[in-house]
Amino acid sequence: MADPKITMTLLVRNEVDIVADNIRFHHAMGVNSFIVMDNLSDDGTAEVIHELSQEIDIEYLHQPQDDYNQREWVTQMARKAAIEHHADWVINNDADEFWLPAEGDLRSLCASLPSSVGVLQVPRHNAVVPAVPGDILAGQCSPRTIGVFERDSRNADGQLLPGKVLHRASHNVEVSQGNHRVSNVEGYEASANGRIVILHYPNRSLPLYKRKIQLGGAAYARNTLLPVEAGATWRAQYKDLEHGAVERFWKDQVWTAEEQRIGFLQGKLIQDTRVVDFFANAEERFRKQVFSDAKRELLTRSHDLVQAFSESQAELIGRVPRQQRWDRPMYYNLPFAVRSAQAHLEQLTGLLEISDVAQVAADFGAIRDAFSLFPRNTHMSDFLVKILEITHPDDVARLRSDCDGKRLILHTSCHPRIEQTQQTLASFATLGEDDYHHIILLGAHSVQAEQDLPLSCRYDGRRLYVPAPDTYEGLHQKLFYAYMVLNLLTKPALVVKIDDNILLHDPARFGACLDRVADKGAAYAGRRVGTRRHQDQWHGWHLDKCADPVVEMRGYQYPLPRDYAAGGYGYVLGRVGLAACGYMYLAMKEFFAMPAVGLEDACVGHAIYAQRLELLDISQGHGLLAMPGLTTKERQQLRRDWQSDDPPAT
Repeated sequence: MADPKITMTLLVRNEVDIVADNIRFHHAMGVNSFIVMDNLSDDGTAEVIHELSQEIDIEYLHQPQDDYNQREWVTQMARKAAIEHHADWVINNDADEFWLPAEGDLRSLCASLPSSVGVLQVPRHNAVVPAVPGDILAGQCSPRTIGVFERDSRNADGQLLPGKVLHRASHNVEVSQGNHRVSNVEGYEASANGRIVILHYPNRSLPLYKRKIQLGGAAYARNTLLPVEAGATWRAQYKDLEHGAVERFWKDQVWTAEEQRIGFLQGKLIQDTRVVDFFANAEERFRKQVFSDAKRELLTRSHDLVQAFSESQAELIGRVPRQQRWDRPMYYNLPFAVRSAQAHLEQLTGLLEISDVAQVAADFGAIRDAFSLFPRNTHMSDFLVKILEITHPDDVARLRSDCDGKRLILHTSCHPRIEQTQQTLASFATLGEDDYHHIILLGAHSVQAEQDLPLSCRYDGRRLYVPAPDTYEGLHQKLFYAYMVLNLLTKPALVVKIDDNILLHDPARFGACLDRVADKGAAYAGRRVGTRRHQDQWHGWHLDKCADPVVEMRGYQYPLPRDYAAGGYGYVLGRVGLAACGYMYLAMKEFFAMPAVGLEDACVGHAIYAQRLELLDISQGHGLLAMPGLTTKERQQLRRDWQSDDPPAT
C-alpha cells in the first residue's frame, strides 16, 4: 500500500511530562490518528490531550477502572483503530516509547513491508539516567535531553527487555498484557532487523517512577484476573515500597560519567540523538512560527487602530464649518493630528521586518520609541508578552505560576546586599505560602544606557533579574522595569515593595493592613509624603550612595509630585497601580534615561498622578518607619543597643 494509514493507541496515567511530546513526535513521524485512553490521571494529562486534539486527530477515552487490566483495554483500542479509524497499521504504544525508523517515516516503513508480513517485532533500548554528583537519586532523563541508550536493555529480572509490535489492523486482534504480542492478525511475524527501533524513557525521575509504582502496584494488587507473574516487577517494588525498594532500584539505574565512558568502550551503550534533535529543531520552528504570527497580528491590529483613529479625527474636523475651522488651529492641522500615529505604524513596520526574535528583543529601546508616538496602541503589550514567552518560556511560566493571585512581596535589593535580603526573607517565614510569594529584585552588574536595555525576563523562582542598573541612582529604572514585566506577565493580587532593611514584626497586623488595601480596592497605598514646592524637598538623600560621581553631586533635577508614598516605608500597588507604572516605563523612556538621581517612589507618584489615581494613606502616627506590622533593622539594632523595654515602633 503506497500510503497506509497508521493509528497509535496510548494507555496513559499521569504522563503530563511526556505525553504531548510523544504525540507530537509520532504525528510528525507519520501517525495519522491517535486513540488515548486515560486511566484516572490527576496531573493535567487529560487537559493536555484535549488541547492537542484541537490540532491533531485524537480520540480521548476515559477508563475509570483501577485494576490495570491493560490487555483488555489496549485490545479494545486496537480493534477501534481498525473498525472506526479505518487504520491499515496499528502501534500499541506507551507514553515513554518513541518509534524511530532507520529511514523515512513510519508510513514509508509500513508501505515497504511485504504484504505477507502482519506483525513487525521492534526492539527497545532504555535511555540512560545520568547520575548527579552528590545526589545519586536526583538523576533525570527525558526525550528532550538524553541521547544515550543501552544496546541490550534488560528488565528488573535481568532478562532481555522484550520488544513491542507494529501490526496490521484487525477487527479481531488480541493484545497481550504489556503490548509485547498480538494474535488474530493476518500474516507472519518478522523481525525489524534494524529497520526501526524504539527509544524508551521509563525512568525520567525518581518522584515520577515512585508515583508509578504506588499507583500501578496497587492496581495490580486489585486485579484478580491476571496471573501473579504479570507486572511482577511493579508488584515486588510496591510490596516493599516503604522499605526503600524504589530507591534501591533507582540507584541501580543511574550511570555516572565514568560508567558511561566505560559503557561506550565496551559496546554496552549507544548514542542516538535523533529524538533530542527533533525537539530542538521543532522548538526552533515553533518559535519562528509563533513570532511570525505575533508580528502579523500586531501589524494588522495596529494598522486597523491607526486607520480608525485617523478617520475619527477627519470626521471630527469635517463636521466643523469652514469659517469656524479658520479660527481654531486644531481644525486646520489634521496632518499633525494624525502624523504621530502614522509614524508609529511606519516605525513598527520597519522594526518587524527583522526575522530574529532575539534581535527584536534586543532592540527594545526602539520599540519603546515607536510606542511613545502612539501609546494608545494597547496591542503592543500583547506583542511584548509574546516576545517574552518565546525568548524566556520557562522563566515566564514559573513567574506566572508563583505570582498569579498572590500577594507579591518584592524585596528590592542589589548584589552587594543580597545577604541582608536573606535576613529580611527569613523574617517573613511565618506568612502563609498559599497567599504570599516573595521575590528578590536584582539589577545588572554593568550599566547600560536606557536605549540599549533589552527586553528580558530572568527568574529562578526567587530572584528576578532585570537588565537595568543595580545602582542607587538607577533604582527607579530597576523597579519600573520589574513593574513592567510583572504587569505584562502576571496577575498578582497586590505588589508590596519593600527595601532590604525591612523585617516582618507582626504578621497579623501586616496581613490586616493588606486586607484593608484590598477591601478598598486601592490602586496605590503607603505613607503619604511630599510638599507643594520643589525647593522644600530634601535634595541630598542620595549623597554617598550613588555609583556615578557626577550624579552623586546633583540634586533632584525634575519636578516632584505633590504627594506620593514613601519608598523606605514600603508601599502597595494594586493591579491598576501596577499597570500605571508599567505604562509609564514603556511610554516615557527618556524620562528614565535622564542622567539624574531617580527617586523611585517619586516616579511611582508621577505614574499614579498621570492616570488620575489616588493614594491611600495607611500610615499611623506612632509608626513612621515602616508599614504596619513591619519594622526596620536599624530600629531593632537601636533597641538592642539601648536595651529598651519599649516595643519597637511599627
